[in-house]
Amino acid sequence: MSDPAGRPWALRVLDGSATGPGAGALRLLLSGLALIYSGGLKLYLAPYRLGLRKQARLRCPVVSVGNLTTGGTGKTPFTLWLCRRLQAQGLRPCILSRGYRGAGEGGAVIVSTPDEVLLGAREAGDEAFLLATSLPGVPVLAGRDRRVTGRLAVERFSPDLIVLDDGMQFYQLHRDVEVVLLNAVRPFDNGRLLPRGLLREPPSHLSRAGFVVLTHVDEVAGDQVAALKRRVAAIVGPGRVAEAAYSAAGVRPSAGGEASPAMSLAGRKVAAVSALGHPEGFEGLLERVGADVALRRRFPDHHAVTPDEMEQAARDAQEAGAELLAITEKDAVKLPVREYALPVVVLSAELDIIGHEALDEAIRQALARAGSKS
Repeated sequence: MSDPAGRPWALRVLDGSATGPGAGALRLLLSGLALIYSGGLKLYLAPYRLGLRKQARLRCPVVSVGNLTTGGTGKTPFTLWLCRRLQAQGLRPCILSRGYRGAGEGGAVIVSTPDEVLLGAREAGDEAFLLATSLPGVPVLAGRDRRVTGRLAVERFSPDLIVLDDGMQFYQLHRDVEVVLLNAVRPFDNGRLLPRGLLREPPSHLSRAGFVVLTHVDEVAGDQVAALKRRVAAIVGPGRVAEAAYSAAGVRPSAGGEASPAMSLAGRKVAAVSALGHPEGFEGLLERVGADVALRRRFPDHHAVTPDEMEQAARDAQEAGAELLAITEKDAVKLPVREYALPVVVLSAELDIIGHEALDEAIRQALARAGSKS
């Protein structure tokens, strides 16, 4: 069940908008489970905090990109922005991805080398494959244990530094710079830990972050962004909070072909189809380039939209008067190329980040420390 905006019933249970005895009973059960989760998290972290358990170290600096919530903050676009920036400075980064839902998640696989992409989305996972295809020259490795993939990366590619994608909760590996992303729309979700909310860790754990990026600030009023920035800066320190907004980079046919300016969608009726943690951002981006979003079809984050689901979305879109289906790059890498009742286009987006100077300096210092040890 979902509401008219497309939010699943389970999410409405978490935020309190779902009513009735069933929703209330489920919230009570989830609250109890969240207490167990919180206790387990404290027990797990205690040996690290007491110095009884050491983090593994790699032979090069590690920059972790992560979040407090389960998704929707824009880790993959930020990782793309960061690696392109590092490449422009003449550095050789390497990415370690969990490879979520990929066939290699439980092991250690090389998704791409500096010269070629070796695995597809099914083997690598959608995010790892997207990173590999979007970053020529940057090796991408996937596997749940980033200590293993990290050692393999150092051995095979001798990178200048490693970018740990979705790394905040991988406590076993030392990181030189910890970047945490918060979605400014719902930075701490409902303020509750899993499974009563979507927080993997409580907001106080931001104290581990060396740098915080507030994403989706273009969807929030300026005074709200300013208040959130002050709250976060009180935890991580002044000058360590940046703002990020998305801009549309272009649009292309999903079956291949030349890209066009994103503004070519202006005035056209489209259906937005996505499997994201924050689908509102994608839909809002379509609206900002002038598209008329006639239908919003939302699937769970990381869901691989099937051809049948796309065909049904196309038929529903036709009834709503749409002439195109619009999807994200993340979804496009998993969608088989075929014809549907309506043409399918892929909207590409990029992050614009304001206030990243402290992050630049932290990375420079980490590289300098590594150089002095070699």
